[in-house]
Amino acid sequence: MLRTFSPSHFENGTWDNGGNCNRTNPLKDYEVESSEFYREISRMQNEEIERANKECLEKEKRFKVMDITMVMAMRADGHPRSHWGNKWMKGYNDCVQWCLPGPIDVWNDFLMAHLIS
Repeated sequence: MLRTFSPSHFENGTWDNGGNCNRTNPLKDYEVESSEFYREISRMQNEEIERANKECLEKEKRFKVMDITMVMAMRADGHPRSHWGNKWMKGYNDCVQWCLPGPIDVWNDFLMAHLIS
């Protein structure tokens, strides 16, 4: 079982140069921005998934992919604001470490659905 890439949701910069995570509602699919970096990650993932599928078929092995990339790209509301509270880390945001219940928890549901199928 392979889980695909979960994109970050920083706006106006990255985690280490002023980016923030202030969303309070899920994004619509047409609101999701796709940077060159994410397109390249997705392209590489798809190439490797295709290669692994072919190899598994040849060896009669089972292989599943839990594709969470787009659904997680839409859940920028899952980790609003930064929570460092650390005087030495001013200017850095760690939105991912403080996820609200929901977006990441649904991975368990996806995994169970894959295992059942």
